Amino acid sequence: MTFSKAGMGVLIAVIIMTAILAIAAYFFLNKPVQTELKLYGNIEIRQVDLSFRVSGRLKHIYFEEGDYVKKGQTLAELDFDTFETNLKELRAREADTKAAKINTNSIYRRNLALCRDFTLSKQECENLLTNKTRADAEYELARAQLENARISLNDATLKAPNDGIILTRIMEPGTILSAGVPVCSMSLFKPLWARAYISEEDLGRIKLGQSAYVSNDSMPDKEFKAHIGFISPVAEFTPKTVETVSLRTDLVYRLRVIIDEDNGDLNLYLRQGMPVNIRIPLETAEDRQDG
Repeated sequence: MTFSKAGMGVLIAVIIMTAILAIAAYFFLNKPVQTELKLYGNIEIRQVDLSFRVSGRLKHIYFEEGDYVKKGQTLAELDFDTFETNLKELRAREADTKAAKINTNSIYRRNLALCRDFTLSKQECENLLTNKTRADAEYELARAQLENARISLNDATLKAPNDGIILTRIMEPGTILSAGVPVCSMSLFKPLWARAYISEEDLGRIKLGQSAYVSNDSMPDKEFKAHIGFISPVAEFTPKTVETVSLRTDLVYRLRVIIDEDNGDLNLYLRQGMPVNIRIPLETAEDRQDG
């Protein structure tokens, strides 16, 4: 059986195409199963500006920039003199209005029977009720003002809302402060989490609470246990400072990977803003069947 040159060319092309398809099928069928995802992100910067809720003169600051502070630790104080004087005045006012209330209520109760049998005029009875109501209201107002004075005295002490490190000491003792003016800024330690982004094609392979491991470039072999604490329900464009046209069209989902607190002193290894590597083990088909 003989072939023309054209026939031989077609046969060779068919053989080559068949070989290419066979090789592609081999690699596709024997493609290794992906067992983990590797993402890259940054430790979230969590900063809070601390201020007093009341106005006054700054008297003491008990920290310097870079100091570590514990939750509830006193950071600064205003002068207490005006707050304490106001508190004494309102205590006296509460005692005075309480005595007036007791006396007015006693008079009202003694004369109530006289009002019922019309011994007293209607106007006199209405005056008794009005005086009682006014005395009750003045006492409640004095109590509220006294409680507000106690709160203001307590607010003259600035305490750390959480464990953290002082970043900036903004004000110095002697400064007259208005309510809400920042005295210092601090970086919060707990909880500590990393922000990362995942592509849409990998989104269905992860879930809330799934285990993860976080490491940094300076100590890549030391991993910290973590878990996925948040998956954004909304897609966004790739968050890069400089983007190509193709990157701008890629949609990703933001993740929050929370580092477990039982890893020891995380602040020695994971600093806020630091770039980190995130490894997320994936479930295989065998794992899902076993589950």
